[in-house]
Amino acid sequence: MTTYNTYKIVNLDEFEATGLVSRTIQAVLSGVGLKNILVTKGNLLGITYEGVFLALNVNEKNYLEFDGYAVFLDELNDVYLGIPAT
Repeated sequence: MTTYNTYKIVNLDEFEATGLVSRTIQAVLSGVGLKNILVTKGNLLGITYEGVFLALNVNEKNYLEFDGYAVFLDELNDVYLGIPAT
């Protein structure tokens, strides 16, 4: 089982209120540094980190792991990126 460091990237409600389809967010990730993260809203909301696209609620799963990263939506509609802990 992989352990992740998690980082809040965006609030889903706030992002949807902008009316944007996509937006690049610069985030300072503790222990990682400044990163550009693309947030995209189509049929599903997803984030792209280091070339890996992570979509929320794929196959009705809230927590998605793919290519070593993870994405999660909490009860406040905050979207978190998971990066493997080292």
